[in-house]
Amino acid sequence: MSSACSVLRRIEDVSQEVAEFLGNPSALTPSIAANLSNQIELIRGAVRNLPLPTGRKNDLLRRLNQAQFILANGTLGLSDIQRILSVLQILQLSAMKVKNRKLPCVGGFVTVHPSNCFSTICRCH
Repeated sequence: MSSACSVLRRIEDVSQEVAEFLGNPSALTPSIAANLSNQIELIRGAVRNLPLPTGRKNDLLRRLNQAQFILANGTLGLSDIQRILSVLQILQLSAMKVKNRKLPCVGGFVTVHPSNCFSTICRCH
């Protein structure tokens, strides 16, 4: 079973990689986009193992699939910066949805304490 903390950390890692292209959006090559999409697929696998109700889990999986689709299909009429911002927004929304759920962990519930925009510290209490 995946933990909310591991999913959040993976989302943050990918978000940080995507955000690095904000300064130079044209550097997001198809091979880099494919790599990011593969990382999002790993997040989707972890989400599948979260103890969430089916509806909420499917909502998260759909959102992450949208991010993969946007990365893979750069010809949707979106500029490079719009693609990057769209993927970041989807990842942030997905992280928020995981953060707002009280999911079980070894010691009780997961509480998320962000110390900056790309750093999450989780603890069970």
